[in-house]
Amino acid sequence: MQQGCLCKSIWFINLNKRGFGDFMNEVPYSMLYCVISLVIGGFLGLSYSYNRYVQPYVEGIIDKLALICSIFGGLLFLVNLPYNLNYPIACLLLGIPFGMRPGYGNIELIIGILIATIGYLIKIWGIL
Repeated sequence: MQQGCLCKSIWFINLNKRGFGDFMNEVPYSMLYCVISLVIGGFLGLSYSYNRYVQPYVEGIIDKLALICSIFGGLLFLVNLPYNLNYPIACLLLGIPFGMRPGYGNIELIIGILIATIGYLIKIWGIL
């Protein structure tokens, strides 16, 4: 029982030596930009689908704009732009089919995520 308390106190001492403010400097702000752009893309997709389609739920329709945005968003994850601008732009483009009404944009979103995942794995394995 003493040993467990000693380990916890050593961890707490090490944490205090480092300081709690140091952890905030390690936060990547590009991830915040990605979340904000994903939310904005979702709002754009929702407003687009409400303006474009009158029916509340339809299966089997592939929207051309959502498919193009999804493919470009998936491919943009693979491109290295200055200041890591590719990630927020890709999240914005993938957010458009993500935010569409139920029944719209599902297939397009899956295609875009598959392209991004396969491209990421190819990039990690060093094939390209």
